[in-house]
Amino acid sequence: MNKDIFKDLIRENKLKLSHPRFLIYQELSSSGNSLGPQDLYRSLRHKGRKIGLTSIYRCLDLFESLGIVFKTIDKPIVRYQLCESGEHHHHITCKRCGKTMELLFCGVSDWSQRVTESTGYQVTEHQLRFYGYCESCQEKP
Repeated sequence: MNKDIFKDLIRENKLKLSHPRFLIYQELSSSGNSLGPQDLYRSLRHKGRKIGLTSIYRCLDLFESLGIVFKTIDKPIVRYQLCESGEHHHHITCKRCGKTMELLFCGVSDWSQRVTESTGYQVTEHQLRFYGYCESCQEKP
């Protein structure tokens, strides 16, 4: 996700572009890999940035709720990766190597309507994750 899309998402949600939020965005953006909260903390502190671990957790939770990052859990490890797209999308993660790809489409609209009809709930959002094996890991014994 480029810097302008990130800033627009923050503004659209009537939030401040605080220093910690921007630091975490920059670190995730420059990394290119998924990082855990502790990884971010160590990296930022190593670079002389003053930020608390609590701020990192709060920012990552906010970013996830806004669709800026996606979280992968491989118990007990939790990592976050910056999304490329600012639009609604889903992800597929390799169960062996952890590689994750964005799926820039969503066909859940009809299903959401069926959920509404059968439960009476008004569906406002949804999350869907796919897991499998990437091409490289399919070839390994």
